[in-house]
Amino acid sequence: MKCRMQTTSVSNISEYSTETKKVLFVVFLLNMLVLIIDIVAGIATRSLGIIGGAVHSAADALNNIVGFFVLRFAVEPPDDKHPYGHGKFETLSAFGIVVFLGIACLEIVKNSISRLINPVNLPIYRTGIVWLLSLTLVINLIVWIYERYMGKKLKSDLLVADSSHTGADILITISVIISQFFIAKGFLWIDPIIAIAIAFFVIKAGYEILTSTVPILVDEVWVDPKKISESVRSISGVTECYDIQSRRGPYVSFIECKIKVVPKDLYTAHLIADKVEDKIKSDFGKCKVTVHVEP
Repeated sequence: MKCRMQTTSVSNISEYSTETKKVLFVVFLLNMLVLIIDIVAGIATRSLGIIGGAVHSAADALNNIVGFFVLRFAVEPPDDKHPYGHGKFETLSAFGIVVFLGIACLEIVKNSISRLINPVNLPIYRTGIVWLLSLTLVINLIVWIYERYMGKKLKSDLLVADSSHTGADILITISVIISQFFIAKGFLWIDPIIAIAIAFFVIKAGYEILTSTVPILVDEVWVDPKKISESVRSISGVTECYDIQSRRGPYVSFIECKIKVVPKDLYTAHLIADKVEDKIKSDFGKCKVTVHVEP
């Protein structure tokens, strides 16, 4: 006798997509405002640092646009070629943001080393520009807090990763503002030192994204099989639990296992399998559970 019991506890993916798109749209508008301010400030001062910040802001806006297209595919229902759904498209995009962070980090370090070796005359300090940069700092802080909060609430890898990118913007803006004050005092060498320190924060943000996305992309074990086995074998009638597999996805996690039960009639096996599914969901949270009952 062999039966397969399967249930799905997944939140409404379509509703999730709509909510995530709303967040991306708000963030996109704010990023465009920051981009416009950075462009104005960059033209006024001819500062490579400010212009670099504008390029980084443009990358943020581009990421938001890419996010809209990604979500178009990520929320598609399972099909013959993608039986587990298309959720990893979102995780893959989050992984891709690490590339942008890496490029930003390399640019920061490269320009900093260049200025340490070959000092240049930096733009003159201007109070008006500092106020404009302070405005972009406030906007970026709002974007970072809002997007990170919504990302965790919606359990969106894309929003959390993008908020980390905004975190890099905040650090870059702070470094530019601080450098303006040091420029006014004549301490030009401080600017590249601060920039190199910021690069380490960018690397940290990228590492955090990698540790959250790579396990999903490579189907790393979600729950220790021993814990699942202990949970399942606590159900009366289950004599053995084996061939246990688990993995985490962007929207739903999966647990599969085989069990042996007593007595062995079909009706009792179904009842026990139902209890196993309920127990697994109770112990490990909402997930898609597949239970095979073996003779």
